[in-house]
Amino acid sequence: MADRPGGFELLSAGGLFGWVRHPFTGQSTEDVVRRLVVELDTLVIPGTAFLPDDRATLRVSLSNAGRDALTDFAERLTIAAETPR
Repeated sequence: MADRPGGFELLSAGGLFGWVRHPFTGQSTEDVVRRLVVELDTLVIPGTAFLPDDRATLRVSLSNAGRDALTDFAERLTIAAETPR
């Protein structure tokens, strides 16, 4: 995530969850999450489930995710940014 794959930015990370900002200005976070799930089999939670407004954030589960899983996640984010909407 240090390379900001596809423009996604890691905002914070703890032992269980991380917060990531998505680069899709003009799209609701719910639409971004829907696309990640349907098109890339990548399940994340929209930040709007925890915040009063849309701050373009995603909550990502990190618990039990090894290096390979996190590398795959970063690759999927890159694909999401490169694939036309």
